[in-house]
Amino acid sequence: MDKKIGRINRNMVIGWIAMAIVLASTYIVELIKGARTIEYIVPFLVVTVVPPAVGLVCFLLNKNSTKLRYLAVVGYFIMYAYVLLNTNTIMTYGYIIPMLSLMVLYHSPKLVLAMGFISLGINIAADVRLFKIGYFSEANNNIKDMEIQLGMILFCYVFAFMATCIYKRIVVENAKHIEDIAEKQKQLERVTLQTITTIANIIDAKDEYTKGHSYRVAEYSSMLAEELGYSKERVSDIRFIGLLHDIGKIGIPDSILNKPGKLNDSEYALMRKHAEIGGNILEGNNMIEGLDEGARYHHERYDGHGYPQGLAGEQIPEIARIIGIADAYDAMTSNRVYRKRLTNETVMEEIRRCAGTQFDPKITEIFIKMMKDGRLEHIVPDQAPDDEEKSRAELATELLSGVIGYHSEKYDTKHDYLTGVLSKLGGEESISKMLMAIDGGLFIADVTNLQGINARHGIVAGDHVIKTVADALSETPDLIVVRYDGSGFLCFRPAENKRDEFEDFMSRLCDKLTEILKGMNECENDNYICIGGVLSREMGSNYHELVAEADKALFYIKQLKQSGVYLFNKTEKFVGNETYGLDMELLINMIRSNAEATGSPVEGDSEEFLRVYKMVRGIYEDNSGDVWLLLLTVMPAIGKTSSVSDRDEAMSFLETVILNTPEISCSAFRFTSVQFLVILTDVGEAGALAVKERLMSSFYKSYNRNNMSLSSEVAHLPAYDVVHHGFESGLSIKG
Repeated sequence: MDKKIGRINRNMVIGWIAMAIVLASTYIVELIKGARTIEYIVPFLVVTVVPPAVGLVCFLLNKNSTKLRYLAVVGYFIMYAYVLLNTNTIMTYGYIIPMLSLMVLYHSPKLVLAMGFISLGINIAADVRLFKIGYFSEANNNIKDMEIQLGMILFCYVFAFMATCIYKRIVVENAKHIEDIAEKQKQLERVTLQTITTIANIIDAKDEYTKGHSYRVAEYSSMLAEELGYSKERVSDIRFIGLLHDIGKIGIPDSILNKPGKLNDSEYALMRKHAEIGGNILEGNNMIEGLDEGARYHHERYDGHGYPQGLAGEQIPEIARIIGIADAYDAMTSNRVYRKRLTNETVMEEIRRCAGTQFDPKITEIFIKMMKDGRLEHIVPDQAPDDEEKSRAELATELLSGVIGYHSEKYDTKHDYLTGVLSKLGGEESISKMLMAIDGGLFIADVTNLQGINARHGIVAGDHVIKTVADALSETPDLIVVRYDGSGFLCFRPAENKRDEFEDFMSRLCDKLTEILKGMNECENDNYICIGGVLSREMGSNYHELVAEADKALFYIKQLKQSGVYLFNKTEKFVGNETYGLDMELLINMIRSNAEATGSPVEGDSEEFLRVYKMVRGIYEDNSGDVWLLLLTVMPAIGKTSSVSDRDEAMSFLETVILNTPEISCSAFRFTSVQFLVILTDVGEAGALAVKERLMSSFYKSYNRNNMSLSSEVAHLPAYDVVHHGFESGLSIKG
């Protein structure tokens, strides 16, 4: 509103000065021609030039003043009155018309009405004076002129008043329209930003271990931007840019985002793509400047060793440098599946150490000062948005749901959005509660080579296959169905206690699902169903242990490269560390099956098995010596329960121990979520057992908790027997 008044004041002052210049020039010309005297001209120039000059000064001092219009009216009427009362002609009444036209700009009918009465009064006073000096007389035949003069004044003001009223109504209506448009724009922005918040929540929900991460990074980033001197509006922008910094994770499979163990090279390469995916999603969005930069560049490093483009120093947009340090800070101060949160002292030291390499030194210095001042402490690690943020996010989710056709009242992290069955989070909660009250059978059903369907027919076709399998499982009576990963479903059948009955149930279900796949155009011979199961009556009621054993059973049956089921059986129990020889025996049998059948692994084998096979086979073909396999398994201590985080923390300690053992640093890797496999050559039985004892001892020295234990299995494979006779001899398993 102030800007609008300022523009009107400017136009009025310009018009007033222009009128003063025209009038002053006209009278100076008359003075030169001798039609006016100097005594008349000087006062006229004063009353004509001084008021607009004063008005100009007032305008420059306060361009948005609402009182400037009244100064103009008073100043102009001084000149107008002087002319009317000091001239012997009635034509000067027309001098008021230019000012009257300017006053219409203010669309104030009351001001025009007041000017009309004042102007009429001054003109009547001037006419009385002229009448007294004999200017108006019947002899001069100009009485009619006075009537015309007063009539014209009334005519001008009446129509000026009407025009002002119409103009005011138009201005008011336009202002209302503009206000409505502005309000709708604000509503649109609110919905858009709420949708951004919702998308951020959905991104965090994909990764069950990073809930609230985007919210906290956005808060840290906006606080840091404010400390760097950004404007209030830009700080708000950076907050929303921070909320969307991980939007690219929408394109990363849940199985990778939620993998409890360390990612392998191919998985890590895929995870790194989330930065480029996010940048591409947000590219071209002009709602917030630099919206794509936070997503695309927040993993770039100041020394140029980041990704996706390897930018360095000032080449990295400052927004991304801000979000990068906020992202790293939240990662270190939050609990993760693979470790507990770090202490504040450790975090501060790490951030200081990475100044100039990973982080911008100037931004790092300011961020460390904020940490020292306790500026970040009110944002609690692992904290999600507050109630107000949640309610706004829920509202935006409903709006977003209407667009994408997802009709849930709010985003539900306990159910899989594609299939409608329980998510991993919802499944763990539901099945864990049931296992506390009742035994049952748990199994994982997997659609093999789903990637092949996606490659041949597209992701939509793959989703159709998964949805069809999910529907078939959901229709099975007394079965709890959980979306386990991209191609598999975790299922629990309560009150299932007998091995033969449970194995028969899994076989019938496997046949049914396989027949369904055969009838689908998307599926070919490499797409079938494999099921690995376990009974809680035999293995205990710990949910995570049951899932791990079912996963091992599935791993075994998938190596047969055909549809089938396998029910895990705990056998060969050894006294002491409570280890089991079945895992190692299965591994040896799978290597033997591949060698005897084809001499090489078959397409469809798991990546872990392929690595083992290639390494062992290479040693045999080189005839470089005997091979000793050492399988280390992390498990709950006797009488203790454990969580996923406990298991992965123990696995991280074990990994550190292995990496610090020079003899095996290049021939050991994570085999399953709870196992490391070590391959030794030419060490002999004593050497293999010595390595095992050294690893066991180092693990217990570094892992000082009593909730997890470490078991070991050692297998000896003589090279001569393998090369000449296959894998039929030489197998020995030691606990």
